[in-house]
Amino acid sequence: MWMFPVILLCVLSLLAVLMGFAWLDARKRGKSPVLVTLLVISTFPVGLIAWLLFRPELPVNKHPQRKFDLENYRVQ
Repeated sequence: MWMFPVILLCVLSLLAVLMGFAWLDARKRGKSPVLVTLLVISTFPVGLIAWLLFRPELPVNKHPQRKFDLENYRVQ
């Protein structure tokens, strides 16, 4: 009787972790996070394997850790 809630909780936790991973990874790689997350979840496990195999390279960041500084844009 108590096994069903435990198994359900484990499955839902795995689903949440996969959704978070797919969403953040797609955003980092410049792809639509909604579409990638739907692909990974709706076609699990084939969709997850396909995303891991065919995902694009990470974009090259020309200015790492660069933050907006108003002093750089003031006119004197």
